[in-house]
Amino acid sequence: MTNQVPELTPEVQAVLERYLAIQDEMRALGEEKSALQDKVREAMAGLPDRIWFPAVGQTRLKITYHEVTEITYDEERLRQRLGERYRLILKPDPRKIARHLDAVVDLLEPALDTVGSPDRDKVRAAIASGAVTAAEFAGAFTKSVVRRVAVMRRREDGQPGQDDTPPA
Repeated sequence: MTNQVPELTPEVQAVLERYLAIQDEMRALGEEKSALQDKVREAMAGLPDRIWFPAVGQTRLKITYHEVTEITYDEERLRQRLGERYRLILKPDPRKIARHLDAVVDLLEPALDTVGSPDRDKVRAAIASGAVTAAEFAGAFTKSVVRRVAVMRRREDGQPGQDDTPPA
């Protein structure tokens, strides 16, 4: 791995300019798609089953419309008001578990057969300690290299933007 900054050649600059243009187009298309969905929803307002099978040219469509009521609780306020009874209304939240995994990993230990997945570092440690052998893993995994490139815009003031990471 090298820490050298790559040269911004005219070819790479053109690639990045096109990449940014595509990001802008995708954002605009997303907004347009959302507006079109609103118009289709309005057209379907009178349908009792909220399902429609129109044909547009030679393309037959199935259009469904669903409404979901989302409720966001003020957890701190409820925790204060309910005290110990607050636990009566809770259920596990996968996002909170992931965010606080270090704090709950020991509590999850008895359920690892159900909720756990093999961890690369633990596999290596188990092989190194002799608890398992490398041969036991033959044919029981696939290995692939995943490459990801993220191109994000930076705000002009140098501060991280919505799609930005802090400056290095």
